[in-house]
Amino acid sequence: MQKKIKVLLIEDDVAAAKEVADFLDTVGFEVSVAETAVDGLSKLLSSSYELLLLDLSLPDFSGFEVIKQINNQNTIPIIVLSCHSDLEAKVKAFRFGVDDYLCKPFMLEELEVRMWAILKRCSMIKFEYSKTSLSVDYKNQTISLNGIPLSLTAIEYKILSFLIENKNRVVYRDVLAIHLSSLSSRQSLNYHIQNIRKKLGDNSKKPKFIITEYGTGYRLVM
Repeated sequence: MQKKIKVLLIEDDVAAAKEVADFLDTVGFEVSVAETAVDGLSKLLSSSYELLLLDLSLPDFSGFEVIKQINNQNTIPIIVLSCHSDLEAKVKAFRFGVDDYLCKPFMLEELEVRMWAILKRCSMIKFEYSKTSLSVDYKNQTISLNGIPLSLTAIEYKILSFLIENKNRVVYRDVLAIHLSSLSSRQSLNYHIQNIRKKLGDNSKKPKFIITEYGTGYRLVM
């Protein structure tokens, strides 16, 4: 079973925090919520988190103060979620050292992909499956099956890591093609999928990993 990524959300809007937490819970994250800066900093000291989502407008003191406190004692990646869309606030946040800035209102799916992108850069993600172990090392850009690195090309690595990130979901061919546009062509996608299956020891007629959703795309199953 895949271990969930632990996230702290500091947000004083209870309804908004619940909406974000409920959504992220369905896509591989375990979210703890703090409604004040003090509570958030306390949680950071008492527990280990892999990512922080931070509102700038908090009831006790500014989110910028939270960032300063964190920078003095923690290296956790930070995504600001703010109603302040002006350039001055964004520039100030990035100068304080945040990793991303998302203006409210935002689509939850956009927040999700930004979170995965930051975690990739920080090399903090490892996917584990119960039937067999499949893991991604983003720092070294390798994928291992039962602890043994697969001999993947750069294109194959990108396809398989994207399928893993979207496990148990149908990934549309057009989405994969766009995702790979800088490395490969739409026409070569079948060839790359075939090669990945061989390296996984997968049978296209009775697949354990990559299922073809005919007329749609592909789905990597647990």
